[in-house]
Amino acid sequence: MIIRATILALILNFSAFAHGIFYELVDGAVGVRVTAPNNIPISNANVTIYAPEASLPFVNGKTDVNGNFAFMPDSHGQWRVVINVDSDHGGHIKDFKITIDENRKVDEFEKTPYERYMKMLSVLGLLLGLFGIIVLIKNRKKDTTK
Repeated sequence: MIIRATILALILNFSAFAHGIFYELVDGAVGVRVTAPNNIPISNANVTIYAPEASLPFVNGKTDVNGNFAFMPDSHGQWRVVINVDSDHGGHIKDFKITIDENRKVDEFEKTPYERYMKMLSVLGLLLGLFGIIVLIKNRKKDTTK
């Protein structure tokens, strides 16, 4: 009797695990966040990811409520990301590349022109501002001598 109860308990215990939901966290995912220029997340943007030297999509989907989309690259190389956001006046498409290293981590990615030239524009603005202040001071000195 005890043997039957033990066997029955083991069988019921194994069948309980057969219908569960399991999860694990996996390192190596690459996340892309899609936002409007004022940093407002864009949900439901179409995202298509192409593996290195592939013409067919590796994965495609939509961004979540916070504008996030993630994928797990299975090889290193240069991955292509295409983001398509529909709007009232047509679609907006961004196409850029992400370089994944041998450890499946992001090595580098193409930044937006704003991010690429931000330092240069900041220095240019600073120089023009200093030049403007110098010209203003020189003109004031000329006006007081008259």
